[in-house]
Amino acid sequence: MAGFPMTMSKCLTEKMSGDTTRSVYRRLSECLLGNPNAVIALFGLYYIIQIFVRLAMPPALRIDEAQQVLFAQWLALGYDAQPPLYNWYQQIVFSLFGTSMATIAIAKNFILFLTFAVYIKLADLVLKDKRFVLISALALFLSPQVFWQAQRDLTHTAMLMLTCTWLIYLSVRLIQKPTTWGYLLAGLAVGLGMLSKYNFVLILPAVLAAVWFHPNGRERILDRRFLLTIAVSLIVFIPHAIWLFENLQFASEVTLKRMAEAAPDSRMMQIVMGVLRVILGSLVIIAIPALILFASRAKNKSAPIGEAAEAHWMRFFLHYFLALAALLLLVIVTTTMTEVRDRWLLPLVMPFPILAALWFQNGRLDQVKFVAKVLPVCLGIMGFLPIALILSVPVQALVGDSSKSNRDWQSLRHHLHDEKGISPSLIVTPDWLTGGNIRFIFPETTVATVIYDDFDPSFQPSFDHPILFVSSGDGDTDKMTAWLEGQIGVKLKNVTVNSFSSPMYYPIEGRMQNYTYSLITPDNFEGTPRQP
Repeated sequence: MAGFPMTMSKCLTEKMSGDTTRSVYRRLSECLLGNPNAVIALFGLYYIIQIFVRLAMPPALRIDEAQQVLFAQWLALGYDAQPPLYNWYQQIVFSLFGTSMATIAIAKNFILFLTFAVYIKLADLVLKDKRFVLISALALFLSPQVFWQAQRDLTHTAMLMLTCTWLIYLSVRLIQKPTTWGYLLAGLAVGLGMLSKYNFVLILPAVLAAVWFHPNGRERILDRRFLLTIAVSLIVFIPHAIWLFENLQFASEVTLKRMAEAAPDSRMMQIVMGVLRVILGSLVIIAIPALILFASRAKNKSAPIGEAAEAHWMRFFLHYFLALAALLLLVIVTTTMTEVRDRWLLPLVMPFPILAALWFQNGRLDQVKFVAKVLPVCLGIMGFLPIALILSVPVQALVGDSSKSNRDWQSLRHHLHDEKGISPSLIVTPDWLTGGNIRFIFPETTVATVIYDDFDPSFQPSFDHPILFVSSGDGDTDKMTAWLEGQIGVKLKNVTVNSFSSPMYYPIEGRMQNYTYSLITPDNFEGTPRQP
């Protein structure tokens, strides 16, 4: 990632002596408009900055970050309602460079950067007017689900964004120039996509339909080498598929409940609500990208129609979205899907800016208007976003609004470890947000949560190294007690709940962060525990 900013630097430094700020901006805009690699460099620089932005924010782990730290304790073919690819990827980063906020931020921003790098290369393949490569990339970036939600959380969605974009890119490359290596990579992309997020199952047939209806697409699908694509994808996905089959209820229960939230009793109303949710969710994602592309177009109504190759690519993406719409409608009709969140739709509708760019490309770009009005707004937003992220938590605290990102977990470690001298053999928590943050501040101690039955840690409780229950809630230890009793085979007795309060990372007047904890020693066992 770090090498790409050199391209940007070269664009700005050539013949720049004596230039005014306006001429520097003009040189930058010319560089970005004419050079897709410079656009990649722009996003490389942006995501490097975002790494330092995360380090400048409070060290409390957000929910997806906490999950990665918690799951890094063990390797499995599956963990929860999400496929395991991002978990495996984060574990590799942790094993190579250690568990820290830096490695969490680097891992996430590297995936987001790769997504834009591949997206820009995809746009470069299908857009004749290379100026629209920059516009389509900025249009995608300025979707709120990309620049805000994906930056703060959505680890699995970020991985799906990458694998989906990569699959479409490889499909376009295969249409243009079929190679054995390309078929193998397409199979890898399919397998990794299925390991990224399960709604990839909607993307795959949509891409196949788009390829099939391209003039050269059927020949590519009917090529014997397409069997290599199928074989590689199965090899990559089957190990997790076996786990998924054995844990189908566990893996699907949460998602199915979310999909059916607030579902009306009438089946027809369920279908209507599902369709409206998909339409509204898609509009939320594409509204700003569409506005940017529309604002960049020329008003010349007599512009020449695009060449045949450009028309083929426009139809390619149209077929993709038509197939996707049909698949979503099928899912809505056959299931009780009334709750469709925009983050679920984000990877599916990512190609929209490229489709829109292909459409507006025929009318050409009003470069004067774009450079004078649209581009500075886009670049200004890119420059403002890191500042907004850094200020988001302290500003919330300033107005008296608490957030989980404002918790000071280190104060809890100081109380337990430094003041109380507690050295636990095992820490049990009620949820993965608490568990991940506790593991982050107690990296030498195994941390378990009551919601993952497939993790059976080895531990030996003693008076010197007790078991520690920790909660950031109301001190209810029932679930943690039941979990531990199931592990050791004996009942617990006389469990004392202790409380601890401290100011938040950015203090809020009149508010404290509250924790409860309990120490479990052999005195709390009603018999002889079995070895876990």
